[in-house]
Amino acid sequence: MKRVPKTLIALTAITATLSPTALSATMAPVLADPAPRSSAPNTDKCDNATTPPSAETTSEKLAPGRTSIAPLPTVDNEFGSCGITKATGFDVPTNTASAWMVFDLDTGAVIATKDPHGRYRPASVIKALIALVAIDELDLSKKVTITNDDVNQEGSAVGFVEGIDYSVQQLLDGLLLGSGNDAASALARALGGEDTTIKKINDLAQELGTVDTYAASYTGLDAQGMSTSVRDLAVIYQAAWQNPVFADTVKKEYSELPADKTGTTFQVWNDNGILMNTEHGIGGKTGFTDDAHHTFVGAKNINGRRIAAVILDTTIDLGRPWEQANKLIDAGYKVAENQAVGSILRKESSIPSEESQPKELSRPSFTNPSDNRDTTPRFVILGALVALVVLGALAWMFGKREDREDRVDR
Repeated sequence: MKRVPKTLIALTAITATLSPTALSATMAPVLADPAPRSSAPNTDKCDNATTPPSAETTSEKLAPGRTSIAPLPTVDNEFGSCGITKATGFDVPTNTASAWMVFDLDTGAVIATKDPHGRYRPASVIKALIALVAIDELDLSKKVTITNDDVNQEGSAVGFVEGIDYSVQQLLDGLLLGSGNDAASALARALGGEDTTIKKINDLAQELGTVDTYAASYTGLDAQGMSTSVRDLAVIYQAAWQNPVFADTVKKEYSELPADKTGTTFQVWNDNGILMNTEHGIGGKTGFTDDAHHTFVGAKNINGRRIAAVILDTTIDLGRPWEQANKLIDAGYKVAENQAVGSILRKESSIPSEESQPKELSRPSFTNPSDNRDTTPRFVILGALVALVVLGALAWMFGKREDREDRVDR
């Protein structure tokens, strides 16, 4: 399968290959970039050990009558520092991320990290949780009918069509390749509804051993109480990549989905730059909200050694998130396999006891959804529509892996 070159992929993928519903969804307003950075923030003082940085929008404003969610108990930092901790031979590449972790996807060995337990907002990288719950509980061939509520979800949408039946696997494709909140909504309904799904994904996170994570939404939409860390996301994604359905889904370049009941289809392309632009990429997940900023998870497999990187709270000043992650992963491959600074697996004594954990995780109330813009909004230059006919035909002449993240992470 040849890749569409960078100059064509954004326009071709989100207009010529999408359904009318998806085309409409791509016209969401452009979100603001975070304040420019010339370097990564200094996290040596552990400023985010308890809660994420203050929200820049009204995303955490509580609805009337709702009480705030208390922060999760703080934990001991087994890596000894909120700054950079790295194995011998790891040269930290230039990046603008507040927190990151490079780890062996199979052994859990941590090669290098920055602010491992610092708490940040995950944006759409948290969608791995609903994906894992859906894979575990639902028949992949089960059909789910898309509703008006699904297609009108705030944030990113891949273009699932109201009234059309899609399989759970097709919804997973839309969720993980295109970060579709329409897909997330349909899956949540199949899992028992929003409240039930929120509880299920938080239960799963706790079962996996996370200590900094509370998912206030299953889409990644910002809301009061939302929190995770690069260490926790490493735990979640290690478990995810051990699941063959998840692993096979995130390494797809695109998925062909029904656009109507007559056999017409549209394509959803993978928005993960490491998969689409590097020889050894095996996928991952992108994310962006105004308050989370850019987030990213990606991995590569070189000669059987799988290394992944998790990035939270970064900007695009010194490269796209996938480019920053790719440099971190490549730096990891220069480190001997027997070199590590720790593991993503924590000792029992360092995990908060049941007495220190909230007895029941309750879903915080959302504010107006328009204040909670989720990951990967899309936009279209209408004047290019005519040119698409020619450009689409030429697209397959090129075999380069090019960056598709520009259209989905902005």
